[in-house]
Amino acid sequence: MTATTARTPSTTTERPAHRGFGAASKTLLAIATVLVAALVVFVLQNTVHTTISFVAWDFDLGVGVALLGSAVVGAVVALTVSGAMRARRALR
Repeated sequence: MTATTARTPSTTTERPAHRGFGAASKTLLAIATVLVAALVVFVLQNTVHTTISFVAWDFDLGVGVALLGSAVVGAVVALTVSGAMRARRALR
């Protein structure tokens, strides 16, 4: 028969490194806040309604909302293409 020894918990516990909210993060947050505020002002100032026709659909939207929507769609398309190109490069 062999004797087994019980493991005692270590007195020192390893904690993950503390990730602080550094100056770069604060700067990026401030820039993002200013851009969101400018975007809200832009949409609120461009409230004239216009009709947008796409394929078989007709939308009656404010100009600011229509431009914001098209910018979001463009960003999604750009991120999708960029992600596909990165995936292709990673496979090579």
